[in-house]
Amino acid sequence: MLEDINNLFKKIFSNEETLVFSLLLLSAFFVLFFLGGILTPFLISIIFAYLLVGMQTRLESFGIKSIIAFLITYGFFLLLGVALMVWLAPLVYQQLQSIVLEVPKWLNSFLIFAQDIPAKYPDLVSSDQITVFLETLSGQITTLSQDFVKAGITGIQSTVTVAINLVLLPILVFFFLFDRKEIISGLLSILPAERMMLKNIWIEMDGQLSNYARGKAIEIVIVGSLAAMIFLYFGLEYVALLSVLVGFSVLIPYLGAFIVTIPVAIIGLLQFNLTFDFWLLMGSYLALQILDGNLLVPILFSDAVKLHPVMIILAVFVFGSLFGFWGVFFAIPIATLIKAIWNAWPEKLVD
Repeated sequence: MLEDINNLFKKIFSNEETLVFSLLLLSAFFVLFFLGGILTPFLISIIFAYLLVGMQTRLESFGIKSIIAFLITYGFFLLLGVALMVWLAPLVYQQLQSIVLEVPKWLNSFLIFAQDIPAKYPDLVSSDQITVFLETLSGQITTLSQDFVKAGITGIQSTVTVAINLVLLPILVFFFLFDRKEIISGLLSILPAERMMLKNIWIEMDGQLSNYARGKAIEIVIVGSLAAMIFLYFGLEYVALLSVLVGFSVLIPYLGAFIVTIPVAIIGLLQFNLTFDFWLLMGSYLALQILDGNLLVPILFSDAVKLHPVMIILAVFVFGSLFGFWGVFFAIPIATLIKAIWNAWPEKLVD
C-alpha cells in the first residue's frame, strides 16, 4: 500500500519543477482564500497593468520608444480613471440613491395592489391568503431593512479603506507597469532553473488570457454603450446605473445576462406598466443580449479561452463559492490555468 502511494507520488511529481509549482499553487490558494479582501487593490492593479501592457507593447511595435509608450499608456489610464471618477461614478451613485428612496413608494403601491386582488379575482386567491402573504412580506422587509442599516454602517466605516485603495491603485499600476520586468525576474528567481513546464503554461495562458481580457474590456464598453442608447431612446429612468450593470454583467458568463435582466425588467415595468412600450423595451434589450452572445462574443473571443460552456458555468459556481466576488471574476482565468497545467504536466495520471 505504502509502495503504491509512493509510486503514485513519484509519478505525479516527477521532477523538482512540478513539486515547487504545486507548492506555489497551494500557497496562492491559501493567500487568496484568507487574504483576498486585503489584497484587493493589488489584484485590481495587476489586472489593469496586464491590460495596459498589451497597449504599451502595441505602441512599441509602431517604433515608439519604450518610455514614450509607457507615458502614453499610463496617461491614458489616468485620464480614463479621472473621467470615470468625476463623471460616471457620481452619476451612478446618485441614481442608486434615488432607487433606494423610491423603494418605499414602490412597496406601498404593491401592497395596495395586493390588497385589491381578492376583490378583483375572488376565484384566484382569498383574502386570508393575501393576509398571510403580506405578513410574511412584512417580516422579510423588516429583516432587509435591518440588514440595509447594518450594510450602511459598514459602508461608512469602509469609506476610508475605499479612499486608500483609490489612492493606492494608480501608484501600484505605475510600479507594476514600469518595473514589470524586474518584478517578473524576481518571481522567476525563486523557481527552479529548469522550468519547461512553466514556460509552456505561460505561453498558453498568456495567449488566451490576453485575448480574453482585451475582449472583455471591449465587450463591456460596447454592450454598456448600446444598452445606454436603448434605455435613452425609451426614456427609461436610471440609465447610467442600468447601463453599467448591463455592461459589467458580461464578466459573469451566461448567468450575468440573466441576473441583470431582472432589475431592467422591474424598472421598465414600474415605469411603463404592461404597455406596448414595456414590451418593445424588453424586446430591444433581449435583442441586444442575443446579438452579444451570437455575434459579438464569437468575433471577440474566437481565439481566446477554449473551454466548454458547461466547464465555464461549473468554474463560476465552484470558484465563486470559494472566493466570493473574486472567484466569479477570475473563474475563467483559473479554469484556463487548470487546463494549461493539465496540458503541460510532464506526466499525467494516465498510462
